[in-house]
This record gives sequence, C-alpha cells and structure tokens, in this order.
Amino acid sequence: MRMAFLCLFLFNAMLECHGQGRVIDRVLLRQSFQSKNDKAEPGVFTFTKPKNKNESWLLNLAIGYDLLRNSNLVLSVSPYIEYHKNTLIDKEQDNWQIGIAAELQSQNLTISKWSPIIISSLKYNKDKIKLNTSFQGNLYFTVIFKGKGLKEKYFWIPNNASNFGKIFQFTYTPYIGFENENRIETATDSSFGSIYRIYFRIASNISLFPSHKKLKGKFEFNLDWQYRINFHETVLDLTIHEHRYFTTGFNYIFFNSVDEKKSAKIGIDYTNGENPSKNFESQSFYAITLKVKL
Repeated sequence: MRMAFLCLFLFNAMLECHGQGRVIDRVLLRQSFQSKNDKAEPGVFTFTKPKNKNESWLLNLAIGYDLLRNSNLVLSVSPYIEYHKNTLIDKEQDNWQIGIAAELQSQNLTISKWSPIIISSLKYNKDKIKLNTSFQGNLYFTVIFKGKGLKEKYFWIPNNASNFGKIFQFTYTPYIGFENENRIETATDSSFGSIYRIYFRIASNISLFPSHKKLKGKFEFNLDWQYRINFHETVLDLTIHEHRYFTTGFNYIFFNSVDEKKSAKIGIDYTNGENPSKNFESQSFYAITLKVKL
C-alpha cells in the first residue's frame, strides 16, 4: 500500500506544484528508464480489493531525480528506483531495481542536422518471484533529426512527428542495443551466471485530431515491439534464448503540461510476450490502468 500512496501523492504534487516548485521539476516518474526521455512510458497503477478475496496489483513505476536539469549539456543523469508488481496475471511479477540512468545527445541540433542518442543504465535487481539477485546493465542507441515541419512525406524519419491531414499525428522511435544480467544470488546453482542479449525495439505513437482545438492531445494509440536474443550465457537452466514482447494501448489524456513532459492518462492495454529486463515472463493480458508521467 505504501507504493500506492506514494504514486497518488506524486500525482497530486504534479497538479499542485506544476509551474511553481523547483524540486518537483527534477522529479521523474515513469514506467522505466529504458526509453528516450521525451518518449518514456508513463508509470502504471491498478489496485483491486474484491470482497473476501486477496488484493491484486498492477504497478509498473520508476521514480528518478534529474541531476543535470540546469546543465547546458545535452545530457541527463538520474538515480532512480523502479518497482514492477503484477498479481493480475498467471505468472506473477514482483521485483524492484535501483540504479542510475543516463541519456546523451552527442550533437547539438542547432548546428548539426542529426544526432545519435545514447541511453544507458546500471542497476541492482531483486526478483522476489524467482529469488534471483543480479546486477544489470543496458546500452541502447537511437537517432534524432531536425524537425521537418510535421510534413507527411517525412513520416519514415525516426523521432520525427508527421501530420496525416487532420486525422492523426505519427511518430516512431527505433532502438538497438545490448543488455547484460550478472546473477550474484540465486535459489539454485543452475540459475547462477551471466546473460548477454542483443536488443531491438520499435515504439510508436499515433495522436488523434492534432489540429482540433478541443480534441488535440486527448486521444492516442501506442504500439511497442521488442525483440531480444541471447548471444552469450553461462546460466545452466535457461531454456528460452529469444524473447519477444509486444504491447499496444489506447489512452485518454486528461492532463498534459504545456511542454508535454508531464501527463496523466486512463488507458486500456494489451500485453503479450516476455521482458527479461523486468523479470516479466511470457504471457498475455488486458488491463485498464491509470498512467502518470512527470
């Protein structure tokens, strides 16, 4: 329950302190630190307490603090704590992570036409279901270009928003990278060891009615496809070496800050596959969730 109260407290603080406080501007609340900062998924929270039954949770939440908000560098560094708990599914998920994340834009777009984006993190991971403790790291790459004036013909350019008439606005972000997991404590000897993975991902967003005065920024579709393959491993009891993960959702956005960095949404989502970086095992489910991003 403490995590639920923390989530609600931060959402209330976002609404009350937006445009006023300085500390709250440095607080980052999202689903994880695996995405480009301006494309990060919002934190997700669902709690149910049926009569005469056990409580159920869906909580995917990461809270960080931007150390370099006032820096002139195109760089962010954020210590964070991340918690993922889902008891609404067949294979329950319950793990927490603590670490530090960084995002670097190597070129200034006022000078260059494009720039690589490097996203990395180092974290300590505790899986309370499988009883594994590990140190994990990731290194992801994507690319951004100077804006093209929302022109439809440039829809294929990564991280570039394009309007398709008055119906919708489309943008997508491709990622490629590496992940590693070095297990230091396990329930059995056969689970001990290291895993190294190659990572591919495409995340996209479709925002409806981009030019409508009242409906602009209110409705959106999200799609996220991820693929991982182990290229080196020393864990003996592994039986799966390829990992596919897909999620899609439709959201109603009832709060959005002027700079669009803070938002609150209600959405319905479908998830299928597995994500070993969050200790999420292969399965599928639907969920209606509250989503908050700072």
